[in-house]
Amino acid sequence: MALQSGLCKVWGQTQTLRTDSLRNIHLQEVVVTAVQPDAPGTRSVIGQEAIRHIQATELSGLSQLLPGVLTRNPDLNVPAAFTIRSASYEDPTNALGTAILVDGVRMNNNINLQQTALGAIGKLFNSSALSGFDVRSLSPSSIETVEVIRGVPSVRYGDVTSGVVLVKSKAGVQPYTAGLRFTASEKLFSLGKGWALEKNRGTIYLGADYALSNLDNRQPEQTFQRMGLQVAYAKDFPSATFRLNFRGYHMQDKDEKGKNMLDGEYQKTVNQGLSFSMNGQWNLGKVWITSLEYEAGLTYGYQKNRSSLYYSGTQQVTTYETEAGEHAGVFLPPNYFSDLSVEGKPLTADASLIANLRQSIYNNVYNHFSLGVKAGMEGNHGEGISFNPLAPSTEMIGARARSYRDIPFVHQYAAFAEDRLTLRYGGMQTELQAGIRFNHLQVKSLHYTPTVEPRFNLRQVLWEQKEGGVLNSFSIRVGWGLMRKMPVLAYLYPDKAYTDKNCFTYSDVENGRRLTVLHTFITDKTFNPQLRLPVNNKLELGVNLKIKGVTADIVWFRERLRNGYCSVQQAEPFSYRRYASLTDKGEHPELTAEGVMNNGELLPYTTNTTFSLYMRPENGVEQRKEGVEYTIDLGRWKSLRSSFLVSGSYIKVREKDHALSAYYPQVELNGKPYPYVGIYEATGLLSNLWTRQLCSSRFQCITQVPRIGLITTLTLQAVWMDKQRRGMESDYDNPVYLADENGYRMDGNPMTDTEHRKRLNPVYYLDEEGTRHRFTPEMATDKRFADLVMDAGTLTAFQEDSFGAYFLLNLRVTKRIGNHVSVAFCANNLTRANPKRWTQSTQQYSLLNPDLYYGAEINIRF
Repeated sequence: MALQSGLCKVWGQTQTLRTDSLRNIHLQEVVVTAVQPDAPGTRSVIGQEAIRHIQATELSGLSQLLPGVLTRNPDLNVPAAFTIRSASYEDPTNALGTAILVDGVRMNNNINLQQTALGAIGKLFNSSALSGFDVRSLSPSSIETVEVIRGVPSVRYGDVTSGVVLVKSKAGVQPYTAGLRFTASEKLFSLGKGWALEKNRGTIYLGADYALSNLDNRQPEQTFQRMGLQVAYAKDFPSATFRLNFRGYHMQDKDEKGKNMLDGEYQKTVNQGLSFSMNGQWNLGKVWITSLEYEAGLTYGYQKNRSSLYYSGTQQVTTYETEAGEHAGVFLPPNYFSDLSVEGKPLTADASLIANLRQSIYNNVYNHFSLGVKAGMEGNHGEGISFNPLAPSTEMIGARARSYRDIPFVHQYAAFAEDRLTLRYGGMQTELQAGIRFNHLQVKSLHYTPTVEPRFNLRQVLWEQKEGGVLNSFSIRVGWGLMRKMPVLAYLYPDKAYTDKNCFTYSDVENGRRLTVLHTFITDKTFNPQLRLPVNNKLELGVNLKIKGVTADIVWFRERLRNGYCSVQQAEPFSYRRYASLTDKGEHPELTAEGVMNNGELLPYTTNTTFSLYMRPENGVEQRKEGVEYTIDLGRWKSLRSSFLVSGSYIKVREKDHALSAYYPQVELNGKPYPYVGIYEATGLLSNLWTRQLCSSRFQCITQVPRIGLITTLTLQAVWMDKQRRGMESDYDNPVYLADENGYRMDGNPMTDTEHRKRLNPVYYLDEEGTRHRFTPEMATDKRFADLVMDAGTLTAFQEDSFGAYFLLNLRVTKRIGNHVSVAFCANNLTRANPKRWTQSTQQYSLLNPDLYYGAEINIRF
């Protein structure tokens, strides 16, 4: 029995039924789980039956077949990313480091620039920038198999830190297949067929799909639509293979009358993509080379975010100048619609060539050596950000338009060598996969030295006995490797930061005299010349054993990601003039080269110093993970016509942000702008550390009734431990402390105390000259620096949120009608188990588990 991990496993047998109202149903064993091969490295293979059975609406839904991944209801109305060995679906660092390859083509999100400003943390409506690729574009109905490499991948795969997802599209001869699915909020349709061409000219497969999702049926203006098309051609020659794949998709998110929106307001996101891949193998059969593998891929996308939002009661002024200095500004109307457009056209291309040498060194020693090279480029040729500077959104005040076409392309080159050795002796076997990868990233903005990534996987079979005995097989495996992730384009080429400071404003509406003057300060320090590549050090140990038909696979893993990407706020001082105000009617102020003049005289002014705040990419994130994944296949119990599986995991994630961030109090001191900026290790709730522990199990019972062609899967999900906590760990001997009402320090542990205020001093402060000084504890009680001391704002900020055990019941039912039709039903949280738990950190109740979700699907194959 193969080891299974995932949702369920269906057992069947061929029988001829007695005459009844149904046609004879011939059932065979159907695997609807993620299969864990007993091989070097930890990976899960998800077949087509499993994909259909789980009824996922997009690729990330299949991750629930992996050990320890909790149930999540499908939701096509928000971007979805694939994460591997994560304690949360909302993990941008993990998602960014997950490589998704469809038919060998990398679905890349490195060049997604759908943001309000390059390098900024703000995102547009339903944008997946600075995170993983939005896998809503990949319909499961078009997928043949998915392989998820959770452990150490081969050196063939680069630009990855979390894991690899290999998607193989449907191809070859396939029956006509039509699928229709309905849920409370979703409607999905798919159609596919594969033919063998005449005169042995190969095969061709055509597939199409459509999806419509409403976030709320009461608000049909909030919708998601997806249309997909797939074409696959394959041809086998006597000594070669050739594969050609084309995939296209169109996705649209729109929100025209969402919560608190007025008539005429809308937000729309269009995401289109085309991908081509060509790959194959040429069998040479030489002594020095066995075969050549070739692969080439091209992806082109069109991304556009458009919005029109209404602003009322604004009394702001702005400018759109791109030169530093004083400029006449614009008075914004009190009420107006603001239109914004952000267009991206991401483009990637890559090609690789791999030489293989397979040989038998001795009778029981087999060797497979591979040597490969790869080259690729990626960039974005979209028009970028555009908006009406006379009616900007509040997010765009102070921003400037910029075309993405000005950003240079990034080039990547790689070479790798890998050897796979198999040695058999006696009842034992050794399998070793060892390789090294060399990467070179060519970027005009930075000079990166080539990097080296060694990786290896070892599997040792200690015992194997096919028949008889108690212990049928026993093997251990170990894997270790280094993996790196290249920066996203927004981090490599951030835009300059513009700060517009109001110098003078005069408004005499009755006489038609209005003037506002703003000082524009520009900085290019948004670019980080020291930006490094994150590296993940991954180690795992696994054991696989089979005892009297019970198979178990257990793996322990430990990962440490260093130099992870983040965006932090920085500050730079600048000086500007603040002119005296004019209060009388009938004045005639004007802006000249000398300054603001009135009736031929320069207005009195004072020179003030303030700070420009901007975002800058940093390598501040360190993420440590440790855990255990397990899958136990208890086999089939013939008397119950059922099979039972138990799977789950324990994972502990510790994520710390080491980057220093600036904060500028918006107050005045002695009638002038505050003269200092604080530099902190944390922001918000005074936290730079997040930890979570999650322990869960999944108990699965799969029952089949061959007489009526009915298959049921009942899954009990148990979460035994769910703990998370925020904290603060200082690298500068500057911890959070307790303070009384006067701000004086108190004894006690701020991580456990719930009765006193928590405060944090800056590590440094900047003065008006831009000089950095160390902040001392004595300064916290000095009135000049009092506004730099940060407060947590809540007495329970660092309390641990720990929830007792909670459970969830899911049901899958599949009914076959004849040889061509099957209907299926799925229900998540069948019993509506949403336990209410008290959250210590926020002093509020939280509802656990997803809501009740159900859907029905019909598939026709002929």
